[in-house]
Amino acid sequence: MSSPLRYELLASDPSGARAGILHTRRGPVETPSFMPVATHAGFRHHAFEDVEPIGAGIVLSNTYHLLLSPGPEVFEKAGGIHRFMGWQGAVLTDSGGYQIFSLPSDRELTEKGANFINPRDNHRHLLSPESSIAMQQAIGSDIMMVLDVCIDSTSSKDATALAMEQTHRWAQRSLAAHQLHDTGQALFGIIQGGVFADLRKASADFLTALPFDGFSIGGLAVGESRDELYTMTGHTTKLMPADKPRYLMGVGTPIDLVESVRQGVDLFDCVLPTKMAQQGYAYTFDGRIKLTKIEHRFSQEPLEAGCDCPTCRRYSRSYVHHQIAGGHALGSRMLGIHNLRHYQRLMQRMRLALREGRFEAEYRELRERLTPVSKLPKVVGGQRSGDFEVVRLQSGQRAIRHRGHGEVMHPVGPWDEARRLYAEQTEVARRATIAGPPLRILDVGLGAAANAVAALEAALHKVRHVELVSLEVDLTPLRLALDDEQGFPFLAPWHGALEALMREGEWSAPGVSWKLLQGDAATLISKAGEGFELVFQDPFSPEKNPSLWSVDWLREVRRRCRPDGALLATYSSATPTRVAMLLAGWFVGAGVSTGTRGETTLASTSLGALLDPLSDRWLLRWGRSSARAPLGMTFTPDMEAAIRCHPQFAASVPPVATVSASPSPGA
Repeated sequence: MSSPLRYELLASDPSGARAGILHTRRGPVETPSFMPVATHAGFRHHAFEDVEPIGAGIVLSNTYHLLLSPGPEVFEKAGGIHRFMGWQGAVLTDSGGYQIFSLPSDRELTEKGANFINPRDNHRHLLSPESSIAMQQAIGSDIMMVLDVCIDSTSSKDATALAMEQTHRWAQRSLAAHQLHDTGQALFGIIQGGVFADLRKASADFLTALPFDGFSIGGLAVGESRDELYTMTGHTTKLMPADKPRYLMGVGTPIDLVESVRQGVDLFDCVLPTKMAQQGYAYTFDGRIKLTKIEHRFSQEPLEAGCDCPTCRRYSRSYVHHQIAGGHALGSRMLGIHNLRHYQRLMQRMRLALREGRFEAEYRELRERLTPVSKLPKVVGGQRSGDFEVVRLQSGQRAIRHRGHGEVMHPVGPWDEARRLYAEQTEVARRATIAGPPLRILDVGLGAAANAVAALEAALHKVRHVELVSLEVDLTPLRLALDDEQGFPFLAPWHGALEALMREGEWSAPGVSWKLLQGDAATLISKAGEGFELVFQDPFSPEKNPSLWSVDWLREVRRRCRPDGALLATYSSATPTRVAMLLAGWFVGAGVSTGTRGETTLASTSLGALLDPLSDRWLLRWGRSSARAPLGMTFTPDMEAAIRCHPQFAASVPPVATVSASPSPGA
C-alpha cells in the first residue's frame, strides 16, 4: 500500500527546527503547523466559518467522542467527516487512547483493548485497536492514529515499560487492520516511554521499523515538568525519520510550541486556545492577558496591536471585556477566534524565519516574550536606584516599583491613571477656567510626578492661577522616571521644571507655582498652608504606609481644605480607608473605576459635592464586615456610634464626634 502522505523538507536549522510541506489528499499543509481541536467535529463556541479565515490547513477530531456521538452510522450516511461538518481542509483523528486514560476508575485495560462504560447510556464498550481503526475509517479522516496506552508521566519505569510494550502490540494490530482496506488514509504510530530516555529509544526503534506514514510523540504533557517535556521531545525527535512528519500530541502553550519547533516537531494540537478563551484569556506576543480584569473596561486598544483576526480588526478590549465579564457567549467566541489566529500567526512567524535562515534570532525573541514569568511586572533593563526600579506593565507602559514591598506606582499606567483618577475626576480643567482665588492643590506622594503634571497640563493657560504643593519623602522615583524619556514621555515637556523643583524646592511660571516639601509628610504639612480645594491622596497603600492613611492624618488634611466642597481623590476603596475618612470628618463617596480597581474613593468637605456618596446600603455592608475599623485601630462602640451618626447617614444628627486614632495593642 503506497503512502497517501508525503513530507517535503524546505528548510532546516542547526537546532533541529525545520520547515516543510505535508502533502495530504486534501491539499498541502505548511509545517510547522498547529491543528485547532474540533473534538466533537466542531468547536464549542465557533462555527467553521469562524475557523476558516484563521489560516489553519488541518484540524483534529477525536475518535472516542465521535464513537459515542454521533456514531459511525452517521458518518457513513453523511459521506465522511468533511461533508458532515462542512470543512474542506485536512482532518486528523486521535485514536481515543488519551480519553480512555482520562476516564474515571470504571474502565479496564486488557490485551483486547479498553473496556469502559459509555457515560451517555451506561452501556459497556470495548475500544480495541481494530475497532478504533474501523471507527476512524468510518469518520473518513485524512490521518488516523493507532490506539495506544497512555499513562501518567510520573509513573514508575516498570509501569511505563509495560504500557509501552502494550502500545507496540496494539500498534501492530492497528497497522494490520488499516492494511485490510485501502481507504486512502494515512496512519501514524505513537512513540511512548514516559520520561525515560532508554524507553523512548526502544519505542522509536520498534515503531520506526514499521511502515507508518508518520510518527507522533505521545505520553507527554501528562504530569511531567516543562524541562522534562522539552528534554524528552528533543531526545525523541532525533530518533524519528527525517522524511516523515513528526507530531507532538496535546501540546501546548505558545512557549511550548516555540521550544518544540526548535526540537524538530512539525505538528501540534491543543485545546488551550479555545479553552482559555472560555475562561477569559487572550494570547498575545507579550504573554497572556485576562479580559475579565477591570483594567480593560475603558481600553480602546485591540486585544493585540498588529493582529489581523476579525476580533482585533473590529473590536476593542473594552467591548470584549464587557462580553466576557457579563458571561456572554459572544465573549468566548471573540477570544477563541483571536487565540486560534494567534497560534497560526506564531507558526507563520517560525516558518518564515526558518525559510529565511534567521530562526535562532526569532527563537530568542519569542522565548523572551512568551516564557511565563511571575505575575509581577517585568523589570526594564537595569533601571533601578535605591529602593526603586522601573518596570514594564502588562499593557506595555512603564511604572516605578518599590523593590522592598513590591508595590507599583500607578499599576494601570502612570499617565492614564493620573489623568482619569486625579485630574479629570476632580475637574481641574473646569475649575481653572473660573476666575477667583488661586486653585490650591495638595499632592500627597509626588512619586514620578504623574498626578502633578496631569493637573498642571489640565490647568495650563487657563484663567485661574494654580498653586500646587507636593509632599514626598524620596525623590528617587522621579529621578528614575526623568532618566527614562521613552518610558515616561509625559514628563518630557516638564523636565526643566522638575529639575528646578528638585534643586530649589519650588518652580513657577505664568499662572502656575509649584512647591515641593521633601521629607516626612506628617511633619511638613504644617508648612503647606491652608485653603486647598483639591487633594490627591496617593501615597503607598495603608499596609505599607499606615501613617498617611490614619484618622489623624486625614483629619489634618481636611483641616487645611476649604470647607465649601473641597475634594480628596484616592485610589483606595478599602473599607478601613473609608472608615478612617468618615471618622476624620469627610463625606465619602465612590470614585471612578480605573484599571485594576473597579472603584476608587472620592471624599469631600461637603456632601453635595459628591455624585455618588456612600449610602445606607454601604452602612449595612460595613456592619457585616470583618474590617470595620481603620487599619491599626481597635473597633469600639464609640467608633460604631460615630459612623452611624455621621451626617452623611443621619442628616438630623449633630456632626460626628471623631475618636482618637490610638493604635490597637501590637499594631
